[in-house]
Order: sequence, then C-alpha cells, then structure tokens
Amino acid sequence: MKKKEQTKDFINKDYIDDAGNAVVDVIIDDRSKLFSPYSDKKLLNREIFMYLDTIADPIPNVYPLIINFVIPDLDKVDKSYVRDALKRYYWFSYKEKVTALRNEMIYAMLFLIAGFALLVFDSLIILEQTSSIMKVVSNFMVLLSWVFLWEAIRHLMVGRREKVIDKNNERQMALAEVRFISKADDVERATW
Repeated sequence: MKKKEQTKDFINKDYIDDAGNAVVDVIIDDRSKLFSPYSDKKLLNREIFMYLDTIADPIPNVYPLIINFVIPDLDKVDKSYVRDALKRYYWFSYKEKVTALRNEMIYAMLFLIAGFALLVFDSLIILEQTSSIMKVVSNFMVLLSWVFLWEAIRHLMVGRREKVIDKNNERQMALAEVRFISKADDVERATW
C-alpha cells in the first residue's frame, strides 16, 4: 500500500497540473529529430512514441492527458500533421487492442461451448455403451473437454486485466490534447 501511495504522490507532484490534467512534455531540441531519418515519408520518430509510452502509461486514465511538444523553431513545423500522426498511431493501436480483446472473448466462448458440449456428449455416450473401448473414448473426451474449459478460463482471466489496462492507456493517448510550445521556458506557463 505504501508503494502505491508513493507512486500516486510522485504522479501528482510531477505530472498533474492545477486543473487536474496530466501533462507530459516532449522536449525536442532539433526539429529534424521529430521525424524518422529512415523514411522519406514524414513518419514521427519511434523514440517519441517510446518516450510517451514510458512516461504516460503509469498515469491513471482518470486524468485527461495533455502532450506538450516543446520545439525551438515552431513556425517550421506542420503542427496539424504532427498532431494527426500522433493521434492516428495511438488510435490504430487502441483499435488493435480492442479487436484482440474481442477475439479473445470469442475464443473463450467457443472453448467454453466446445468443452461443455464434449461433457454432455460423453455423458450421453457412456449411458449407451459399457465396452472398454467406449470407456477409453469417454476418458479421452473428458480430458479433452477439460482442456477446452481450461483454455476458456485462461482466455477470460489470465493476463486479461493487463491487456485491458494497456488498451485504456492507448485510448488515453489517442484522446490526448496535443499542444505546441516554442521554448522550454514556456512549459510552466502552458501547463496551467
């Protein structure tokens, strides 16, 4: 409990402004570092996304997120392109995680139905036959049904919470307000 309170105090002290918004500053000292040097297309630098994920993921989703890009020669930056590229990246990531969670739920339901169907089918077969071959088949069906049921439980419970948190973090980033500031001195003024 003490570690959780320390984390909350750290986040409140370093990232939450007076209005209750979480503010993350991305300070870029050279405009050329904004885009990837490996592509002739204007792709945002991967390091920006890694930095934002590292800083913003621990911030609880209850706080509206504001991302401040602090760039010295701001008039040469296509702000709407940068804003759209950032939001598009996180929106696609969010939609991918939503789809993955939905697919996991579908697989879990299919495994659950298959497991119960095998158990019902086994109980119907065991009533009809008493031969030793049928007992082996029955035991195999029971074993297979429990494997299906375990897979259903695994898809529903094991690791799902972390995936939901990750999905919500991507949503928070996709909905973040993006601001542009021309100098590092203006960071304090822009976060109120």
